[in-house]
Amino acid sequence: MAVKADAYGHGVQVIVQNALEAGVDSVAVATVEEGAELRESGVEAPILLLGFTLEEELPDVVRYRLSPVVGAGYHLSLMEAEAERQGCTVAVHLKVDTGMGRIGCMPEEAFELARRIAASRRLELAGIGTHFPAADMADEEYQAFTAGQVDTLREIVSRLREAGIDPGLVHAANSGGVIGHSGSHFDLVRPGIILYGYYPSTEQERSLDFRPVMGLETRIVFLKRVPADTGISYGLTYRTGEETTIATIPCGYGDGYSRLLSGKAQVLVNGELRPIAGRVCMDQTMVDLGPDSKAGLYDLVVLFGPDPGAPTAEELAAAIGTIPYEITCNINKRVPRVYVGQD
Repeated sequence: MAVKADAYGHGVQVIVQNALEAGVDSVAVATVEEGAELRESGVEAPILLLGFTLEEELPDVVRYRLSPVVGAGYHLSLMEAEAERQGCTVAVHLKVDTGMGRIGCMPEEAFELARRIAASRRLELAGIGTHFPAADMADEEYQAFTAGQVDTLREIVSRLREAGIDPGLVHAANSGGVIGHSGSHFDLVRPGIILYGYYPSTEQERSLDFRPVMGLETRIVFLKRVPADTGISYGLTYRTGEETTIATIPCGYGDGYSRLLSGKAQVLVNGELRPIAGRVCMDQTMVDLGPDSKAGLYDLVVLFGPDPGAPTAEELAAAIGTIPYEITCNINKRVPRVYVGQD
């Protein structure tokens, strides 16, 4: 389960605790600091470190018993040396670049690197994996591309096993692979955004019933009645069309609610969708409640779901040309998290 970036903005400590209690075997992070935070909080489950590390980070990789991905000979040498210094063995996962073009060895290098890891007295080949750039795309060309990646990884694994080398856990499926490519599931899967209630893209067939986990809520802290043609917020880009009530809410881009949503988003107030008025400020945002609003001071405002009447993170993402991952990840630690259990 991917819990990088503070569990996609949801709060990593609570998410990991609940995930492990629900039967998740291991979690994946992006940085050494994220892995260290989990270890220091008492997490004993395997922690897969998805990002490559700087040399000065290697002592903490070993100290905190993280399982890093590796994909180059120099990385293996550095990891072996640090494990030797600390007198222990490091479980590593060989990352193969089958088409993402980001990190990992080329397929033709995989066998020799795996053989070297297997022969090392300080490294353990705990797994081998790859990553999909287009598993969530509907076009047949991309579907075929993903299938080709699966075949490439399978061929590498077969060659290793024929040579008597145990590849460890084989993995490839991100959220798109989990949904659309059952042949990519292998020994473990690495779901991310689907566990937080969203599809990885608008192209993927909606074959499963996901429910968003996060809602962003605030309250009205100021109300005022203004005449028609009143300019609102920086640049006065919004002007009221008639006499109306403007509400101010204490949430802005300093909390992770994107400034790009200025003039594009709506919020839910007393069961009614109302537009953002003018530019989103760092700490505050204004809402046009309309001429006949009955909203009062401290009434609840929902900026995005899971409330079924509110905008979703997916809708906000579409409005500003991004993906729901970015909407949830951007909600920073200044915003308190309140966790509500389900029956």
